[in-house]
Amino acid sequence: MTFSPTHHHEWKIAAQKHFKRWSEHYDRDIINILLFNPCYRRVLGQLRHWHRRGIKPLRILDIGCGTGTLLVRCFLQNCPVESAVGLDMSEHMVAHAQVKAQKLKLARRLRFTIGDAEHLPFPDHSFDLVTCCNSFHHYPHQDRAVREMHRVLVHQGRLILIDGSRDDPIGYFIFDLCVTRVENHVHHCCAARFHELLQQNGFANITQHVFGICPPALMNIAQVE
Repeated sequence: MTFSPTHHHEWKIAAQKHFKRWSEHYDRDIINILLFNPCYRRVLGQLRHWHRRGIKPLRILDIGCGTGTLLVRCFLQNCPVESAVGLDMSEHMVAHAQVKAQKLKLARRLRFTIGDAEHLPFPDHSFDLVTCCNSFHHYPHQDRAVREMHRVLVHQGRLILIDGSRDDPIGYFIFDLCVTRVENHVHHCCAARFHELLQQNGFANITQHVFGICPPALMNIAQVE
């Protein structure tokens, strides 16, 4: 997708307003039960699988981290994590995430920062794993975001990218019709488009798995060549 600079700016302003309103009840929202928690379980399960295969503790970046639930669970459930950074464009989400980390005494190994997925404020090759769960549809320049994900990963680094699956009738109705109508400035990729974006931006060993029914989600796992 391509946008004019004006459209790009309007898209991001709309997202910031949306997440400012949502941040106050984000952790209590029904969508946590229906979509976010199942996605977090998939990521944690993948981390445990890699750990059983001997993967070393990882430096993780979670893009679109919201209130930090995924990264907090990584530490609380003893996943192979050396350190973690959560990034979100909403200062209100980040503020809630920081409070959560402080209460759980995780602030030394887990930090949160405000930032844009299309312009990640980190040097090249800073992380072993990048995760992005259910925020990708908010990015106006999705190819640029994927390119940035690749840039900050080390050689053989991994990406876990999850978003709503819109390739079946249920997913199409939920994401292309309902979510787009409510949130307006969003775009959910089909599985083929995700594969294309990842491959074109240097990722290999791409696997895709659809899980859940209502709503369905698509997990993309890829590796830096």
